[in-house]
Amino acid sequence: PSSRARASWCASLVSSARNRHGAARRAPAGHAPQSRPRAPFSPPSFSAAAMASPGAGGGVPGVPVPAGDATTTLLVITSPEHRDGAQLRRLADTASLAAWAGGRRVDVHVGCSVDDFDASILNDAESSDPVALLWWFGDAKAMGDVLRKPVRSRVAWMHSGSAGVEHLLRETAIKESHAVPLTNARGAFSASLGEWALFSFLWFNKNVQRMRAAQEKGEWMRAPVGMLSGKSVAIVGYGDIGRAVATRSKSMGMRVVGLRRDPSKSEADVESKVVDAVFGLTKDELRRVVKEADFVVLALPHTPETEGLFSRDVIHDAMKPSAVLVNLGRGAVVDEEALIEALRDGKIAGAALDVTRTEPLPEGHPLYAMKNVLLSFHTADL
Repeated sequence: PSSRARASWCASLVSSARNRHGAARRAPAGHAPQSRPRAPFSPPSFSAAAMASPGAGGGVPGVPVPAGDATTTLLVITSPEHRDGAQLRRLADTASLAAWAGGRRVDVHVGCSVDDFDASILNDAESSDPVALLWWFGDAKAMGDVLRKPVRSRVAWMHSGSAGVEHLLRETAIKESHAVPLTNARGAFSASLGEWALFSFLWFNKNVQRMRAAQEKGEWMRAPVGMLSGKSVAIVGYGDIGRAVATRSKSMGMRVVGLRRDPSKSEADVESKVVDAVFGLTKDELRRVVKEADFVVLALPHTPETEGLFSRDVIHDAMKPSAVLVNLGRGAVVDEEALIEALRDGKIAGAALDVTRTEPLPEGHPLYAMKNVLLSFHTADL
């Protein structure tokens, strides 16, 4: 859709959200919001007291609890592509939202750009009611633009709908909001990514691509297929996602080895046989573990230390010709040019890529045409 169409949709969604949540905004009878005798709201530091998790009674360090009679304004920064997502639809259910928020009032506004939010909200730095920002796969710049408005002084909490936050921290206004907690969705997508990893193992091991090609041609094809049982998996970045991959791989009878900066954090998993072994993530250990793996799963964040970590020498010299690379983390971790050469020259058997260095891939990119590549367009966790 055109930018004008996107803006029109966003504006209508904002209006719809306001209408749906009107009841949540209204103060109790006889009480005007402006007359509540509370001290001005001050965003907490990262060392603030733990927040009582709504509906759960748990604690989340550093996240503030609004006063019981406060109305929290939630500004959701999303994209037109996510307008029909189940999660945003749940925000339209005022009863469920109130139950989740433990009875606290929440005023939800959804937009794709700063222009989609009321100026009265963006320019209000005086209200004692807090504001929370939710980035839900929209434009990070829009979140930064909100923080460049006077309302910034009332922002008490920022949350990323994804596990990674590097895309947000590239926005100066977000990066410099040191007094405001920024939380992420670590662990929320691990189960889905673990399933997708197993799916990609089966895709290559069972020759699904060849079967699909034969079906499309109307040809009867008979060829041997492999089994996952007895195969080995190397998980580079054994965190929450890596653990989800490990548990599913072990259920298929596979040998699983993990790599992480601090392997002592996974001692319990080794003892309980969730994973066969976990080693420190060094260049030497990476090469050694990769040499023995039938499937290499990358579940790493993009940091200065991980940029290009899966380099040409690892792909071309360490991986087995029969091995498959599965990337669930970040595209920048891989030397993409070296990967394309290895796939083209048969130095490795294939690659299952949920992420790529450039997203979206430009038209005509060589990865699109490769029969030994499975692309899922950064949707494996949705």
